Amino acid sequence: MNDTMYFNIILIILGAFPTCAQRSHEFCLAYGCFDSSDTQLSVTLDGEEIFFADFKKGDLVWDSRIPTSIHMSEAYGYAKYYRTLCNHDLIYFKKDKSEVVTIKEAPEVTIYPKEEVIMEEENTLICFVKHYFPPSIKIKWTKNDVEVTSEDPFIKSLTNIDGTFYVISTLGFIPNEGDIYTCTVDCEMMDEPQTKFWEVDGSMYTAKTPDGPTIYFGFATFFGLVGVAAGTFFYVKAQQSDS
Repeated sequence: MNDTMYFNIILIILGAFPTCAQRSHEFCLAYGCFDSSDTQLSVTLDGEEIFFADFKKGDLVWDSRIPTSIHMSEAYGYAKYYRTLCNHDLIYFKKDKSEVVTIKEAPEVTIYPKEEVIMEEENTLICFVKHYFPPSIKIKWTKNDVEVTSEDPFIKSLTNIDGTFYVISTLGFIPNEGDIYTCTVDCEMMDEPQTKFWEVDGSMYTAKTPDGPTIYFGFATFFGLVGVAAGTFFYVKAQQSDS
């Protein structure tokens, strides 16, 4: 990824999230390839994912907060370049197996709601899986012992400073009293799958109100549009400066 592309993406993100301009930031491109699976590539800002490459579908998956109007189509071309580079490096380093160090780390798993739970409304559960290596892992969600979804989050895994990985899996749900949700993680580093439980307890959560969520959504939409406008402005200014 060349300097111009880095510069444009940084301006777009800082413009879409104006508070970012108030401090220094860490912009990171991470990629890796493995014998057991495809290449992984992601771009983050201060640990928050901007996009990751889905090489099976031949496209980039952008964070929902990044306006679609300023997605950079040429970014996937750079992602393919790094996949080729990584596979060449993998072949080179495999020649001398004495230098290959195999380190395996079992993950830590936590389950929690994304925000304060509101009864009778759509909410989101988060299963945060961290500190694992290699990035070969399975995540399964259940509701009252019935599987509702499962995924192989390889392409969404992000790197920690120590070389291990972390990933966030989400599940949308409408809470009903007594419902029990589980997130089960399985990988080769574990003797057996690890399961975390989360139960709906209506006495602990907020009841649905007729006006609150609507008003909140209105403000959220307004400020979101302001962020998009600022992001577009910075991007256009950058293009004009280059010309």
